[in-house]
Amino acid sequence: MTKFIKDLNLTERIKLSFLSFLASWLVKVWFGTVRVKIINREIYEEYFVNNKHNGNVVLGSWHRHIIYIFYFFRNINNGIIMVSRSKDGELISRIGKRFGYATARGSSSKGGRDALRDIIAFIKRAGGKPIYCGTAVDGPKGPARILKKGLLVLAKNTGSYFIPMACSGSKVITFRKAWDKTIIPYPFSRMIIKFHEPIMIPKGIDKDEMEKLRIKTEKILNEITDDVDKITGYKS
Repeated sequence: MTKFIKDLNLTERIKLSFLSFLASWLVKVWFGTVRVKIINREIYEEYFVNNKHNGNVVLGSWHRHIIYIFYFFRNINNGIIMVSRSKDGELISRIGKRFGYATARGSSSKGGRDALRDIIAFIKRAGGKPIYCGTAVDGPKGPARILKKGLLVLAKNTGSYFIPMACSGSKVITFRKAWDKTIIPYPFSRMIIKFHEPIMIPKGIDKDEMEKLRIKTEKILNEITDDVDKITGYKS
C-alpha cells in the first residue's frame, strides 16, 4: 500500500470505491456497444489469445488511446498496468481491478522505478505463466507522442516481447484541451486497432543502441497511429 493510500480518510476511500464502481459500469455499458476491427489480427491471436510463444508481453501505446485500450484488454489473464501515484491514479487503479488487472503504482515522473520493480516481481511470482503489462509510453504528462524508454527497459530486463499498438475511430469524442488529445468512441461506433510486429530487445544492448531503438519505436508508434487515423478518416 502506497503512502498516498494510507493518507486517505474513510470518507475518501468510500467515495473512490463508489466512483470506481460507477465508472467501470458506465464504461462497460458504453464501450460494449462499440464494434472493433483488428488489423494484423494474427499478431493479436498469436500473442494475446493463444500465446503460442508462451512469453511475456509488454504493450506500448500513446496516452491518446489509453481509455479504450484499457477496456479492450479487460479481464485478460495475468494483466498488470502501471498507474500513477495520484488521486486520479487511485481511481484508475480501482477501476482496473474491477476489470481484472493487477496494478503497479508509479510513472515516469514519480515512482517509476518502484513500479517497474513491482512488475518484475509480479512476473517472477507468476511462475512461468505469460504476463501482459503496459501503460501509455508518453504519459503521464507528455509531451504527446514522444516515447519514454521505461517500458522498453522493462521488456529488455524481463525478456518480454514489446508490441506497439494504436487505435482510432471515425466517430470519436476528442478531449481537445487535454495534452494528449484523448479519444473515446461514440456508442455504436467502430474502432480500428492495429498491432505492430513484436520487438525483442537484446539483453546486452548498450545505452546508445537503446536510444536508437527508442527513436525507432517512437517512429513505429506514430506511423501506426497515422495509419489507423487515415483508415478511419480521423483528424486530430
